Amino acid sequence: MERLAEPLNSMALVLYQPQDVVNVAAIIRAMSNFGLADLRLVEPAAFDPYRIAGIAHHTEPLIERTRRFPTLDAALADCGLVLGTTGRPRVQEYPVYTPREAAREVLTRARQQRVAILFGPEQDGLPNEALGRCHGVITIPTHPFNHSLNLAQAAVVIAYELWVAASGAASHPRAQGEGGASGATPDRVAHAGAAADPALAGTLPAKGPSVPGAGETAEPLASGAEREALFASLEGLLVALYPGGSPARRAQALARLRALLMRAQPTRAEAAALTNLLRHAARACSGGRGGNRSQP
Repeated sequence: MERLAEPLNSMALVLYQPQDVVNVAAIIRAMSNFGLADLRLVEPAAFDPYRIAGIAHHTEPLIERTRRFPTLDAALADCGLVLGTTGRPRVQEYPVYTPREAAREVLTRARQQRVAILFGPEQDGLPNEALGRCHGVITIPTHPFNHSLNLAQAAVVIAYELWVAASGAASHPRAQGEGGASGATPDRVAHAGAAADPALAGTLPAKGPSVPGAGETAEPLASGAEREALFASLEGLLVALYPGGSPARRAQALARLRALLMRAQPTRAEAAALTNLLRHAARACSGGRGGNRSQP
């Protein structure tokens, strides 16, 4: 059991603006069932420790450890890999994982640094701005007749797969055949769509970027705070390059560039180098070449 403590304790479930205290309680119970200990609530509209304890029995230590954050960036500040949960395609492209594929990738990264699985609010799911904080998305394949999953149901599926990946539970005789055989999935990337689906659903997703195996060492990814510093320096360069540009067009350009850099999964050293380069470039542009450029 000792070998499980480190990777599982490095996995955070982050609930963005949860609305139903019953769902929060169900997720806490699932985390207790599957050995997860780090729950983070962002701007929670539904957190009542007394009521949660009455719904999710024997979870008081986990309830006490649950942390609340005023912003998503604050909740992800110390996290390397971040995977969001959604089923609807997006304007930007994201690597797409099944829960089983995601669990393997998360486990590899969790041996080195804290990682996060991000869930959106029940009614509308993760907004595109929140998905912009993610390296990829997790989609749970379901029957097309009724593909929507409740927030807590989705969290249970993902928590189970994290536990299986960490504990090797699938190799136990009783677990053989659970979930069915997993066939090859086509290599593809999620596309287009304006809003987040509150459910995790749809088609079989493609694998995201590969990471080193259990016996190898991967460089730590940039933390959330380091990534946001990089994106702030990128915005500063765009402002310096196009001082008369439209804020709306600049936001669109930033969203595209953010998605590109998140797919690249920059390491801490790479993010620091890019941040410094962009800051120097912005200062050079501001000091040497003004102008009325309007793009983007």
